[in-house]
Amino acid sequence: MGKIQCVYDKDNNYFFHLMSVAKVGYDNAYGEKHKDSMSEEDVATLRKYEKELTMKGGEYNGKLFWTGMYVGNAKDAIHKIQSEGGFPGFEAYHDALLEIFGIFVKYYDDYCKRIWPEEEKLLDQTAREWQRRFDEEGLDEKAERLVGIRSETIFFASLISSIGHGVEAIIYETEDGNTVDLFSIDRDYNSARALFLHEYIITLLGKRIPFSLEAYDRYEGLAEYYTEELIGKTYNFTDMDRYIEFYRRKMSEKAYAPEELFEMAAGLEIEI
Repeated sequence: MGKIQCVYDKDNNYFFHLMSVAKVGYDNAYGEKHKDSMSEEDVATLRKYEKELTMKGGEYNGKLFWTGMYVGNAKDAIHKIQSEGGFPGFEAYHDALLEIFGIFVKYYDDYCKRIWPEEEKLLDQTAREWQRRFDEEGLDEKAERLVGIRSETIFFASLISSIGHGVEAIIYETEDGNTVDLFSIDRDYNSARALFLHEYIITLLGKRIPFSLEAYDRYEGLAEYYTEELIGKTYNFTDMDRYIEFYRRKMSEKAYAPEELFEMAAGLEIEI
């Protein structure tokens, strides 16, 4: 097994189950299928905090998105609020957190018993198939050779069955330095392959190039340039074609390091 590993876990899937059923950032067939698994009152509560619970570039900043880390031990989070004063920096959300964590607790057992077994089978089947094909292609090693940056950590592609038509590629680091990135299984292998590879290259670039929102297009465009060099046009980031073509033109002149390409593209708007 290579450095790109397909995994899944119950708690992540439970969080997005709730979000999809409540249509908080997601409106999909999964949420419709399980719409009777949550009361209308609790749906309304989660929707009340939609902007805080949703990560959606440029629109919602997800100030409470982190609550998803507590779906499996929400009782402890409630105790922390009630006995210890809550989470530092989020005192203004005292009541909101109690409501949200209360919903996490309320439906957890039902999800584990009635819904998770079916979802786990689907996730396991998908993870096994995608992992087999990733390993056969050795895309992680190919990406490292092309970019010229090696990784000593694991990129966990964490699969979710309930985030169709929603925000994906939500990336974070674990305490041991590995990376977790969230992806929907509502796609075919070729689509997964393109998106996973792009995100893996993002982690490679991050070892040399600090990420900033101001340089978002340059950064994502560079990752997509390398992705397309490996597997061809993906059509995932067509709004960054000018960056991709710029990087390709520069690399036809001579072999540049990724950080050199990134810096040269700083004045791209003027050049084009």
